[in-house]
Amino acid sequence: MTQRERVYAALRFEETDAIPYIVNLEPGVAEKLDAHYGGRDRWPAYQSCQAKMGWTWPRVELEGRRYRDGFGVVWQDGNVPHTIDLPLREPDLRGCHWPEETVTDDDLMQVERFCAENKDRFTVVVVGTSIFERCWALRGFENMLMDFVEHPAFVEALFERLMQLQLDALDRLLPLPMDAIAFGDDFGQQKGLIMSPAHWRKYLKPRLARVFATVRAAGKVLHFHSCGDNSEIMGELIDVGVQIFNPLQPEAMDISEMKRLYGRNVCFEGGIGTQATLYRGSPAQVRKEVARCARILGHGGGYIMTTAKPIRPEVPTENAAACMEAIIEEAHRSPSV
Repeated sequence: MTQRERVYAALRFEETDAIPYIVNLEPGVAEKLDAHYGGRDRWPAYQSCQAKMGWTWPRVELEGRRYRDGFGVVWQDGNVPHTIDLPLREPDLRGCHWPEETVTDDDLMQVERFCAENKDRFTVVVVGTSIFERCWALRGFENMLMDFVEHPAFVEALFERLMQLQLDALDRLLPLPMDAIAFGDDFGQQKGLIMSPAHWRKYLKPRLARVFATVRAAGKVLHFHSCGDNSEIMGELIDVGVQIFNPLQPEAMDISEMKRLYGRNVCFEGGIGTQATLYRGSPAQVRKEVARCARILGHGGGYIMTTAKPIRPEVPTENAAACMEAIIEEAHRSPSV
């Protein structure tokens, strides 16, 4: 089977000759692994099942590693980019700068080339206009959460406008031959949701349902990313169309319970912890954690094995190597073992 075929089998909840997997490394980790193995040609042989590319709004580079995005937000680039100038200082849409166009002809050419170059892998195009995250980037995080209570009409109008921008982008992207469209919006914190479930259901769920239905109607797989504890709304995410959920962080959600409750309804991607054992454990403990995750989530299909977050340069190199090796080894072991 090709890697692409394995992902589609996972989506059908079938066990295959190998669990589809992704080796996810942040920049800088590969160089450390080169030194560990004695060169790239000595790494364990692997091929991640997915090929992923991002689409987002154009930006204008500024001095001091800063840039202005298509909505007029000024960001400070770095390990984690953060906003330093927000257009919507008041809950009023008149302060917002809206992008003049969504997907350009050049964007379409890049996506077509990307799909053509990765025919044996499961191709994912990430649409970089998440509704909630875009809102707080425009308004400020605390302001946005207070707006949920104090300015509901403003929130509704802003969410509607951002949803329409997503739909406009999808109009151009969906005819292309990618396998999946991915969205990302971090709703969870370490325990529970960032906002109340009632506010999520009021403001976000109906917009997600409309956008996701558009993707599903076009015959594309719906891939969704939300960090943290999403257990309170997992069933509802599935109801509105999510087929692949990433990253299933074991530090925030019980992977056994999520598999028991939803393992026949959604394909989980992730599951291998990156907050504790990977940093502070031994290579043997890292391998044990990967094996446990493969055994729990790989049983019965419906799993794409990978770390919950990319392996970072701060992870001890021996642990990074052990994690990568264990993912490859466990992927080719029968899930029933």
